[in-house]
Amino acid sequence: LAIYARRAKSPLSEELECVKDSWSMLGTNLSILKDDGSWGSDTHRLLLMDRKDFNRLGISIDDLIDGFIQTVLAATSIDQMAKRMIKQNSFDADLFQSLNKDPSFINEVMILEGTTVKHD
Repeated sequence: LAIYARRAKSPLSEELECVKDSWSMLGTNLSILKDDGSWGSDTHRLLLMDRKDFNRLGISIDDLIDGFIQTVLAATSIDQMAKRMIKQNSFDADLFQSLNKDPSFINEVMILEGTTVKHD
């Protein structure tokens, strides 16, 4: 398990109306354009999960445990749903359509499956 975070270059402004460029407050990309035109990394904004930076992340051990449990439950649920979607080595399109009411997405999935779907 590895955890790291990236800070924006500037803190959030109190008044957003006076801000012309929000990238310095919202952008967490560490890439920087150097004077010679080459690219580098602004690594001082990189926070690693070690003793020094842990408190700066604003999360507790309870938050980490909660996040781990949620991740395990989500992965387990996805795995169980995937098993339900496959019956006798075939995709259960009826079950999928009953769970997802987005016709465009259903068509995309069915094209990948090699079938077409008629919508009510």
